[in-house]
Amino acid sequence: MGIWDWRDLEVRKAVRGIMNSNLCISGEDQLLILTDTFKERVGELIFAEASRMVRTKHLTYGPTGESGIEPPEPVWRVTFGDDFVREMSRKGLLEKVMSKTVSEGDEEEIKEILLETTAPSGLPTAVIAVNRYSISHTLFRKLCTEFLTMRFVSMPLFEGWMFHTSMQADWKEVEKRSRAVADVLTEADSALLTCPLGTEIELGLVERVGLADTGRFCKPGDFGNLPAGEAFIAPLEGTSNGKFTTLWAPTRKLESPTTFEVREGRVVNVDGDRELSSWFENLSHREENASNIAELGVGTNDRAERFDNILEAEKIMGTCHIAIGDNSSFGGMTRANVHVDFVIENPTLILKSGSRETVILENGKFLL
Repeated sequence: MGIWDWRDLEVRKAVRGIMNSNLCISGEDQLLILTDTFKERVGELIFAEASRMVRTKHLTYGPTGESGIEPPEPVWRVTFGDDFVREMSRKGLLEKVMSKTVSEGDEEEIKEILLETTAPSGLPTAVIAVNRYSISHTLFRKLCTEFLTMRFVSMPLFEGWMFHTSMQADWKEVEKRSRAVADVLTEADSALLTCPLGTEIELGLVERVGLADTGRFCKPGDFGNLPAGEAFIAPLEGTSNGKFTTLWAPTRKLESPTTFEVREGRVVNVDGDRELSSWFENLSHREENASNIAELGVGTNDRAERFDNILEAEKIMGTCHIAIGDNSSFGGMTRANVHVDFVIENPTLILKSGSRETVILENGKFLL
């Protein structure tokens, strides 16, 4: 009996767990499931169970092509309504959103349009986004959670086997570890990250806030990934210097260890796997802010185990990850049409606050 067999009781139980334990769904909720065409089948499975428990809509849309790109117009329409999209288009704001050229003033105007064109009774209270290309680091998601206080679960690159690995975690323990690391990240002035493959990079963290991805999305505005299990922070722009080395692209093992050279907060060179190097060179030519050091993260899920899928890999306890591109939705100042994470194995992570040092990881061993 395979994981896509509708009679697989373990998978069905896990989906009900998402409703009850992760999202804390009640009869008062309205759930929206968003899937791109790559992950439509996962969405159908979740919809089949969720619709028995709560009012549920399911929309499948065309893939965006890169993580961090705003979702297409049908997603905005099903989430916020036709009147909102019509007014956004009339004022030229939808085009600005899609091109990531929205100013702070534009963002405030968008919020005003939301208030004028929508009613709370017509909006989702919870969103599950299952897709190949993440929409977590977008204005769309930010409006959902930070302005309209929807609970939002992001499941980019989710595969059915995750129901049997990282989704089996003890979420209370994941929450405890994630919040502990996030607190130390918030207190830190800087981080020093090293690993046996040659990583040696220092990242400035002054006045940035660490966040915990706990797997529990029960309060209005809660947002995070499933599978969950990390603490993360947006390093201060222009402060990261050194290099980081990885054996993994988001969905495959690399031909050889690949090193990203970083100066003043930006990747300036990638050396190693030819395909990844070529990908980054092309990306950086067409997307100016793709080279930005966007995130430092620490995995906290002891049931996560596979490195060939970044959604699970970045949660593996005893690893760190560094992301490039957009960080505007979690405390950074950089907008980009891309957000890509790279996992670092067996790291040592030292957080510095004044003269005090806290070792979070030592050669891949979690110490906090």
